[in-house]
Amino acid sequence: MIREHGLLLTHRDTSNSDFYDVPTPEEVAVYDPTQGPCCTAERFRMDIRGFPKSPWNISAAKVFARSFQEAHAQYRDKAQREVERAWTTHFAYLKNVYQKQTSKARDIEADKQRHRRKERRTQLYYRRMGVAQGCSHLRNNGLAIIKELGIDGMSSDESDHPPGNGIPVYHIRIKQWRSSKVTEILRACDALHLRMRYGGDWDASPGAWPHLRIPSLKHSTKAAGPQLPSNFYSVDWFKTLNEFQRDALQPRIEEYNLDVPEQIVR
Repeated sequence: MIREHGLLLTHRDTSNSDFYDVPTPEEVAVYDPTQGPCCTAERFRMDIRGFPKSPWNISAAKVFARSFQEAHAQYRDKAQREVERAWTTHFAYLKNVYQKQTSKARDIEADKQRHRRKERRTQLYYRRMGVAQGCSHLRNNGLAIIKELGIDGMSSDESDHPPGNGIPVYHIRIKQWRSSKVTEILRACDALHLRMRYGGDWDASPGAWPHLRIPSLKHSTKAAGPQLPSNFYSVDWFKTLNEFQRDALQPRIEEYNLDVPEQIVR
């Protein structure tokens, strides 16, 4: 009956239902038991994130016990403390449910973020491919370099931008394994893309402004792409590999010209 009355007061259908109207940490921190109960039976608020014996939750247990005894006449001769203890025991179970819910929610959000990063990486790959195809100076060598790298060879990024708050800024994760010369080719494609759409002698095209990507100090955790031309890999990074790691990487002997064409630099 403790469980059922708890569901009634918290306006939840089952023990696994979401928790609503949870007090904020600020409300809990400033609560003073000498000023009265933390909540009412009509608006029952337990601090599901806090400890069972915190001042807030001790007060909530008293509110629960009084409401329970009023609703169940057969328990009115019981000491209120007994009902409070029963509620506190049930609270420990509810806290475990809440922790599982928040853990699951974090996992779902992490999956969504990974999916969004993969989508941005895919869009970046095809955008760079389009730029290389449309530029005579990159059509052969540049296009081949981008194809060799593939989608996974593009740098991922992450945003610290709160939803609905201005223009999002994405921080690029550094691919330690990738040669800086390769990165220069990719950055040239990005600069050309902006010129093709928004300046120079190129005709502007419709569409949203590309998301703003800026370098960061964070490193990508994705493994280096295997079997790429040898000069695609950073020399300093390659020196840190042991014999087995180099064998697994299997870099190809052939090399590409990784210099950005002078016509683009100008």
